[in-house]
Amino acid sequence: MDIDLKSEFQDIIPLESGGSFKLLFDMLYHIRLLKYVRQSQLKLINPRYSKICATKKLNKLVDKEYLENTYQDVYIATDKVMPKLYKAGYNTKLLPKEIKGDGKENELNNTEVFIQALKLPDYKALLYPGFGYIRPDALLVRVKDNSYKLEFLEVEASKSNWNDWLENKRINYLKLAGDKQVYSYWKTQCSYLKLPVIDIKYFKFSVSIIGNVKKDFGTGFNFKERL
Repeated sequence: MDIDLKSEFQDIIPLESGGSFKLLFDMLYHIRLLKYVRQSQLKLINPRYSKICATKKLNKLVDKEYLENTYQDVYIATDKVMPKLYKAGYNTKLLPKEIKGDGKENELNNTEVFIQALKLPDYKALLYPGFGYIRPDALLVRVKDNSYKLEFLEVEASKSNWNDWLENKRINYLKLAGDKQVYSYWKTQCSYLKLPVIDIKYFKFSVSIIGNVKKDFGTGFNFKERL
């Protein structure tokens, strides 16, 4: 890793600690990827992060404006971290471009599921597309045996208008299945992920709704308590 890049973080990681620098940048990458992360969740992402995620070290990253402590023990990685990650060799095109909100209960529920996604043996990427009339919580890309599948994630707790909300989601995802903009979006992501682009007539995705509710929405919809 670039010595000038290391020197910016030498009060957190001593310059001679090469392996720990890689660990630090991996952690910053994951915080940005997951958007909102509790300090305690960092060890679930990678147990080795326990070496570098003490409150004192995280607060130094806050002082340097690479992290923001938005709420209690919740952190986000600021836009300032993006050029540093790029310089360190990380693919920042796969990271969320902007992060809104404070990381309250709903966002942290998402983070819990996203960490589950990282642990999947066929995990490839988590993406955060929006299509105007529908904004999934995430798009999980899974790759196995030279083939991939796309799984939109909706992480939900019970709502007062639960049935109406779910029905609206069902309608919008069925609409998305015939919308060329989702295919155009995926073609762009393929170039970043180094995956082959399939013909639009073979393009498909599934939707996983993570929570306690169970419905039968037909083919392509999965209701799960966890990934």
